[in-house]
Amino acid sequence: MKDKVSKIATSKFSNQWTNPSGGTTYYFDITFENGDVGAIGTTDMNSEKVRVGNQVTYSIINNKIKINPMSNELSGSQFRPTYSGNVKPKTNSHSQFLGFAFSYAKDLIIAGKGMKDVQELNEVARYIYNEIGNIMNENK
Repeated sequence: MKDKVSKIATSKFSNQWTNPSGGTTYYFDITFENGDVGAIGTTDMNSEKVRVGNQVTYSIINNKIKINPMSNELSGSQFRPTYSGNVKPKTNSHSQFLGFAFSYAKDLIIAGKGMKDVQELNEVARYIYNEIGNIMNENK
């Protein structure tokens, strides 16, 4: 299915689920300004990705919304991690970056959206990996 772009018109909390290891997923019913409707899960009750007024790129499959993290307002600089004082991320090798990027991408996809294909994991991992590299280059 091709991605669409629209602003979130309504976002209504519907329920939550706590997994066996204690993590919680919060589910929201979303209506977009273009009339599309669907549901999405987040790991944060106050997640930016379900905020009314946000313009997002998304797709809907079986009533489940998949927000594309690479091409919407949520990928802006306000979501880049910041480091204060002497605290900086530990990076010992290229493989650690790669491992972190894929691990984080997997967590994002599984935590809020259920099973997704390998292509989505690859795209999200590459995006996160590139953003980390950009941040590290800015801090040199």
